[in-house]
Amino acid sequence: MHPDLSPHLHTAECNELITRLMHCHTEHNVMKFFGTCNDADRAMRHCLKKERLEKRERSKEHAQAMKKRLKGKPMEQL
Repeated sequence: MHPDLSPHLHTAECNELITRLMHCHTEHNVMKFFGTCNDADRAMRHCLKKERLEKRERSKEHAQAMKKRLKGKPMEQL
């Protein structure tokens, strides 16, 4: 199962791979079930994983910065 493949959610690189996979699925209606599109699918999943890990790292850094900012100030200034 893939995450939402809407273009506005992904980078240009991943959008290109998603488009390639969708094109492969429309071009090979039956053969997609026998592995014809597996290479495109693997490449797309690899790109989506890379995006997810980068987003996770950015979120972690942001959380650490917010935690540091909130711990440093007295309650009255918040």
